[in-house]
Amino acid sequence: MKRHNIFIIFIVLFLLQSCEPAATFDQPQPVNQKSLTSFPAFLQGIYLDSNNASKIIISDEMITRQYDFEYMEHKDSLASFYKIVNDTLMNMKDSSREIILLMGDSICHHYVGIDTLFSISADNILKKYKGYYFLNFRYHGNAWEVKKLALQKGILTMGNISIEEDVNKLKEITETLEDTISTQFSLSKRQFKKFVKQEGFSEQETFVRIRENGQ
Repeated sequence: MKRHNIFIIFIVLFLLQSCEPAATFDQPQPVNQKSLTSFPAFLQGIYLDSNNASKIIISDEMITRQYDFEYMEHKDSLASFYKIVNDTLMNMKDSSREIILLMGDSICHHYVGIDTLFSISADNILKKYKGYYFLNFRYHGNAWEVKKLALQKGILTMGNISIEEDVNKLKEITETLEDTISTQFSLSKRQFKKFVKQEGFSEQETFVRIRENGQ
């Protein structure tokens, strides 16, 4: 699992978690709105992404993402320390093994993994406002990253703040100079409502519900 194409896959899967947020806030958003101790029952369930490569699972206090997909590579792309024995790919460096499927000169890999996206705590605060749920992640100190969660007609949408469009909206709403380098904002509840109304959180992923809570 150390080859170049594996690195590419992990970069795609975890880019949003690993890079610096496009914008942060000095308080969990929206301000003066009470925090929730659990996700409501109607939101809990299992959701499938548009590529059928991962599932979002929402429980009472946690959101996890499970990955389950296959990918191909040519035998010639293997490093010299890999050896194929029947249906097993052996790493001669660390003695690890992986079950594979041989298809001519190609190798079919099957990847399964899980990542915790959000777990309600002092550093992961959940709030609700105007039918939306806001996931507040403490980035560091008093800097909070925020994502928007919404469910409508079985479609779950997770929105992130985009680097240019949304940051410019925030600067306009807070009357911050356009050439200001800082991307940390202090918003009133009214300003945050305006940002949401202007279709902030424009980077979105969508998921289709395939199982409700308890089913």
